[in-house]
Amino acid sequence: MSDRNDEVKVYQDKKAKAEDYKSSAYTLLMVGVLGIAAFILMEAGVLPFRLAGSGKYITYGVMGTMFVIFIVMGILSLKSSYKYTQEAAVEEDLTDKIKTWAKEHITAASIQERVWFEDGTPEEMKYFKYFEGIKAAVTQEFGSLNASYLDALCEELYAEIFEQG
Repeated sequence: MSDRNDEVKVYQDKKAKAEDYKSSAYTLLMVGVLGIAAFILMEAGVLPFRLAGSGKYITYGVMGTMFVIFIVMGILSLKSSYKYTQEAAVEEDLTDKIKTWAKEHITAASIQERVWFEDGTPEEMKYFKYFEGIKAAVTQEFGSLNASYLDALCEELYAEIFEQG
């Protein structure tokens, strides 16, 4: 059985994922289309060099297959980009709702009241307790959220609540 920490991933927001997939899609499509175009231009005699002999068919077959795979992967990446763009809008709306709610309902004092410390607790340990207090408040209000999303959001909320001045 794997340890829960093995599954923890760094959170990347959906908007960033959409941009990554989009740039990958355009790159793959460009390489695939240019590669096939180069083969067509070589065979048509437009380009000054040609492949000769029986090895040319193997080269065309392997390279052509590779360029077609690039095009297919580019199309799939473009579809994923559109999917993540739609999810990004939903995520952005949820993030705005949570941040608005937090500004109205969570203060440094309210978090400090929720968390108990022994005397002499170091500031570093207080950070973790306050962070967990913020997570608990958000989870109580909005239900279970993706763990890495919740951690990233609570990092932002912690900075807004405790590091304002």
